[in-house]
Amino acid sequence: MIVFRRFNSIKGSLLLHELSFLLIILITASVGIVWAFAWQKSSEESVRLSMMNSHVQNIRGEMYRQLKEVFDSTFLNDHDALREYNQYTKQISTFLQQLYLVAEEGDESQSIKSIEIAYDKFHEETYALLITDKPTEEQTAVLDQQLETYTFTELEKAFNNFASLLLIKQRNLSDDRKKWLAQLIWLIPIPIMVAVSLLFLSRRFVNKKVIKPLGKVIHGARRISKGELDHRFTVEGVDDVHRLASAINLMAHDLLVNRDKLVEAKRQAALGELIPLVAHNIRNPLAGIRAASQVTLDEKLDPQTQEALTDIIIAVDRLERWVTSLLTYLHPIKTNFSHSKLTVIVDNVLKMSELQLAEKKLDIKKIGWLNTTSELAIDINLMEQAVFNLIQNAIEASPESSCLTFEYIENDDVHLLTISDQGKGIRFDPIAEEALGNDQAKRLSCGLGIPFALKVIKQHFGELSYSSEQEKGTKAVIRLPK
Repeated sequence: MIVFRRFNSIKGSLLLHELSFLLIILITASVGIVWAFAWQKSSEESVRLSMMNSHVQNIRGEMYRQLKEVFDSTFLNDHDALREYNQYTKQISTFLQQLYLVAEEGDESQSIKSIEIAYDKFHEETYALLITDKPTEEQTAVLDQQLETYTFTELEKAFNNFASLLLIKQRNLSDDRKKWLAQLIWLIPIPIMVAVSLLFLSRRFVNKKVIKPLGKVIHGARRISKGELDHRFTVEGVDDVHRLASAINLMAHDLLVNRDKLVEAKRQAALGELIPLVAHNIRNPLAGIRAASQVTLDEKLDPQTQEALTDIIIAVDRLERWVTSLLTYLHPIKTNFSHSKLTVIVDNVLKMSELQLAEKKLDIKKIGWLNTTSELAIDINLMEQAVFNLIQNAIEASPESSCLTFEYIENDDVHLLTISDQGKGIRFDPIAEEALGNDQAKRLSCGLGIPFALKVIKQHFGELSYSSEQEKGTKAVIRLPK
């Protein structure tokens, strides 16, 4: 496995490609070397057999020339016959020595030995005739019958045995060549098949592990460069490409986080310039209006006027709270954690909202309150304000005589609180800051209650999400980790 992991990189892929070509060269060279060696050995054997056959034929020719000199000396009184006879003897001896040098041990050496023995007998008989001045009738009979009947018969037998032996070896050599030629027909396609297979496998490996993953990385990088910072892609390839994809995904995530932070910082800066001015210009008139209404309310007036003044005071107080929320949202939130139950916080907020609930005749439905709930570390004041804002939005969105549903779920990981109303459904997602469906509702139509609640919940490492269906109401879900 460690060996294969070395190829799991771009450098390793190129190395694998190079090794494939090197292996092809080695296989081809090995086949060529084996064939060349076998062919060279066969050629050398053929030359050796031809040389031995040539030497035997030379011995045979020289021997017949010696016999001619014997006849010339015996019947024609040729005085140069002995000298020429001796020259032929030397040549025959040389040929025999050369035969022994090129012959192999075994049947070849034995066959040459039998030729040498037969020739020695022939030489002994013919040389005795040469050195005699006047051969007797016995010697003449030997020359006429002995040589022809016995000596030449032994020599020819030795020559024929050697020729048969050479013929067998030549046939074996020819058969070996045919076998090699037959094997060559099968050996030639092997390097080609191996080369094609290695090229196919290496190309497939590079294409699967490098080229296609790089294509995915390029495509993903283009999408991210066009502004799709939430786009993520997974790549299965060599380690280098995988690390490149992970780096691009991390870069996109960092850009997305930094963009959100930049947008939030710009928004905070804009609000920082606007909210103090608005608060100053609103609070002073509001204080005068409320004071005047309070003073007038103390006098004895008719019920309708008192009710109108009371409504003015209530409206002024709401505007004051709204201005206070603006200023609170502008400044960083400092949390002071203590232990409490989320259901207890909801119950406290509902007590504060009894008048608004009664005005709209809203029913309250609680789910999960009877189950055993555990405490969690939260800032009670901030969380009550956040839940109060969400409940106020739900009350304002609910029609009269409808129902508000509170569902609490707790598991090993999170606390879930769902606030559901039966209103028309929110037309703008305040978390994603985009219109739902084809509605072009504006962000400012949601007020600052939800942004403040979202800010508090984030301080508690939680999440706030919204879901809505047209004419079926809105659900706000708070998720807090344990």
